[in-house]
Amino acid sequence: MTPFLARLRQKGSSLTGTISEPDLYASGTAEATISGIVSGMSVDFTKIYRRAAAGYENPVDYVGQVLEDGARITGVWSLLHMNGTFEMVRRLAKEEAAKAVVAEEVDV
Repeated sequence: MTPFLARLRQKGSSLTGTISEPDLYASGTAEATISGIVSGMSVDFTKIYRRAAAGYENPVDYVGQVLEDGARITGVWSLLHMNGTFEMVRRLAKEEAAKAVVAEEVDV
């Protein structure tokens, strides 16, 4: 699996965002935008590379499910004749992480 950093925004059923990942064809980072839809716990979006080396000309389609805790999305991707699985894990923002740590403190 290729590691990536996704920044997602949901407004109603619309899903947009950006993805940064290692460029497999050249040194550096490949940059892409995503757009798609959310319906219940299902997501369907397309990734289009904007800044990347040759080899990233085709869009990648993703279909997945948001897990019950809302912290992960799992599913499948497809690109031309290739396909595979993906997993996105939400990274807590510093403020959310601090709240989570405080919530775990217990006085005895």
